[in-house]
Amino acid sequence: MKTVIKKIGINGEGIGYLNRTPVFVPGALLDEEIDVKIVTKEKRYAIGSVNYIIKKSKDRIQPKCFVHHACKGCPLMIAKYPAQLQYKRSLLKQSLIKYAQVDPRKVEKVIGSEEIFGYRNQCKLPVSLNKEGQLCSGFYLPNSNIFTEMKKCIVHDRGVERIRHEVIEVLKRFGIQPYNHHTKSGIRSLVVRGFDGKYQCTLVTGHDELSCSLIEDILHIRGMYSLWQSIHTVKNTAEVFGKQMVHLGGEKQLPFHFDGLDLEVSPRSFFQLNTAQAKVLYQTIASLVKGHKKRIVEAYSGIGAISLYLRDKADEIIGIETIKDAVVNANQNAKRNHCEHVRFLCDDAASKLTYLSKNKEIDVLVVDPPRSGLDDAMLECLLRSKIKEIIYVSCNPATLGKNLAVLQEKYRVQRVIPIDMFPNTQHVECVCLLSRKRKYKA
Repeated sequence: MKTVIKKIGINGEGIGYLNRTPVFVPGALLDEEIDVKIVTKEKRYAIGSVNYIIKKSKDRIQPKCFVHHACKGCPLMIAKYPAQLQYKRSLLKQSLIKYAQVDPRKVEKVIGSEEIFGYRNQCKLPVSLNKEGQLCSGFYLPNSNIFTEMKKCIVHDRGVERIRHEVIEVLKRFGIQPYNHHTKSGIRSLVVRGFDGKYQCTLVTGHDELSCSLIEDILHIRGMYSLWQSIHTVKNTAEVFGKQMVHLGGEKQLPFHFDGLDLEVSPRSFFQLNTAQAKVLYQTIASLVKGHKKRIVEAYSGIGAISLYLRDKADEIIGIETIKDAVVNANQNAKRNHCEHVRFLCDDAASKLTYLSKNKEIDVLVVDPPRSGLDDAMLECLLRSKIKEIIYVSCNPATLGKNLAVLQEKYRVQRVIPIDMFPNTQHVECVCLLSRKRKYKA
């Protein structure tokens, strides 16, 4: 059956129509005419695969990754980079129109990344056996339990790639086996993060006691700075880390220099995965804070990087974060950078912000929530508050649109600035500036 791809879907797939029924086709690009095979047919839509391309897009290229077709992690790698940026802007516009009727003219051009490969400063990969029965790190095919070895990932930082392979070689020498749910032993995942040539590694295992020799060999890997073990025995969970963290050797924190800031991060603390574009993101946020403010609050503040980046923008800056490790990191980072007017609190964002907004005047609130967006309690808090401006940092256009639909009762969307943090993927980060409507100002 033939169809023409009319738009790109939220997962980077092409969308065509057969008898007015939308057909989602991974690996198809906008304006391509394809012969499609229907794989799954539902009542309101179908999922297809490309039999062959009748008319190719002018933007189609050969992907550089040899497991691109299996991994599915970078669905837009088949398109030229300028086209990727156009697709992402279109996806953002569609979501904001669909959920919040935001004027699409307010969505600015996507700020692209100078590097589209080798940008990712962290990997979190499952560990299992390859076809030869050797321990390796890799990925599971989408919606399956079929493991595939990842010999090379071209979006990972080269140092991160080197470290993950060298760690696996050490584990193999010591006969470490993949995780077994029955015995609750073995290695489950490998997490590697790196900045400035220094690397932090976390071995996610069962109840394994790792030998001193194994630990010593990993610590001797060039650039290895911090080594941890995470005990994780819970079945059927998307969480990579377990609750118990064990420091095995090296330093506890991973230090790095970021655009005038000296920061440290612990294994479970969040920092943007594209370091170069993180600088662009934070510069964009800072540019939206006009003049010097009395008080700025950041919710979901992580290790405090955004708050500290805004250190010259206000007399007082308060960060709120639920993860204790991240709050400890953040306060240490504030002290390290001599920012006595910046402090971080460990609390639920909505409850603490409700208290702060009742007792303190807040000029600007910065929110950088998880992909699920702001919850109902947070939205209710914002609508009841007298916060003058909100800078909403989002990695999910759909939840941003749904949240804006609620917030527009009392806030006006001023600007939407998309930033490409993850080239070759369907994901797009954006910074949205909202100002309180005049009739609701204090």
